[in-house]
Amino acid sequence: MGLTSKKNKYDIFVDEKFIPFDKRYKILILVLAFILPVSLFYFGFLQQNLKNIENLKKQIQVSTDELNKVRRAARDLPKHQKELEDAQNEFELTSVLLPKSQEIPNLLRNISDLGKNSGLDFISFVPGAEMQKDFYAEIPIDIKIKGPYHNLGLFLDKVSKLERIVTVNNIKTEKAEQVEGEMLLSSSCRLVTYRFTNVPAPPPEQKGKKGKK
Repeated sequence: MGLTSKKNKYDIFVDEKFIPFDKRYKILILVLAFILPVSLFYFGFLQQNLKNIENLKKQIQVSTDELNKVRRAARDLPKHQKELEDAQNEFELTSVLLPKSQEIPNLLRNISDLGKNSGLDFISFVPGAEMQKDFYAEIPIDIKIKGPYHNLGLFLDKVSKLERIVTVNNIKTEKAEQVEGEMLLSSSCRLVTYRFTNVPAPPPEQKGKKGKK
């Protein structure tokens, strides 16, 4: 009974001294009293933390992507090493097939000897100026030879089987003539051998600048 009496007096005190408003306003004040701290908490603390969390998620995703790249690279490393070894072996093999500067005279002598051993007479044997390409140079050799047709074929076959790379271009034949009962054919061609330089090709020449006015 005493508790009810005190509660009533308290309610009367609050209603008369601190909230002398209509009941609707009292409800509105209570709602605002709830919303205001929640809003302050959200905009002042929670929203910023949510942004921080989102940024951390993005950073984690970037780090995860980088980690996956590293893992893929590590997984493919043996494959890349094998490809590098194969490329190096191919490069070394190609280097062997392309003679170096000091080997060119011997190669030219070998070609000349092949022709003579095949029963051909060299009318002319003229090495040309070398032309620089990417990491190698082309060395043309213009030759004119005379001999039986089958001997010419034998010579070209031997040239194609040389250890060093030699190509045959621009084969031209002149009229055959019979000498001592044997048909001899005069022919000319360009042999091209290659020299390893390990130097890239020079850049293309630029056009001359226009003259001054």
